[in-house]
Amino acid sequence: MGVTKTEFITLREGELANEETALSFELNNLLELNKASITALAQSVVYDIEEGNLDAIQALIYAVKGEEFFKSVVNNVRPIVASKQIQKGGLKMHDTEIIEKKNPDKYDFSVCNDSEWDSLNTKLNSIKAYMKTREIFLKTLTEPMATMDGEIINPPAITYGAQNIAVSLK
Repeated sequence: MGVTKTEFITLREGELANEETALSFELNNLLELNKASITALAQSVVYDIEEGNLDAIQALIYAVKGEEFFKSVVNNVRPIVASKQIQKGGLKMHDTEIIEKKNPDKYDFSVCNDSEWDSLNTKLNSIKAYMKTREIFLKTLTEPMATMDGEIINPPAITYGAQNIAVSLK
């Protein structure tokens, strides 16, 4: 005997609620939330983490998995919605607005057979390659260096990257 979609969602929500993170939500309740209440809910999760009521690592994993799940749903459902006729002016429901929108046109100038554009593009690519090579050299400088024509070249300023946390789903 098969399980209906509603029964499956209810079962899955029960499983999620029993996990150690204590983070859970009902998919049906998401339709009732607006942007402000979603922000407030997220802030309450952060508050619970800061107060020690939730494990930060588990909450991060939960959020990353949820983000991946919802991204996949959006990417796969968007074309289905796009194939349906959205009335002029859009569709408003559940504190959202769905409108049809044309992406900006993109142009491929390489097919124009315009010698001036081709020449400029070649020069641009050549200059970009030369700059990359020069930047590699400049990164090796640890102190100012004098050139043959008397110019003083300083080492580049180092902008340190921020420490971050990467989460990979397997």
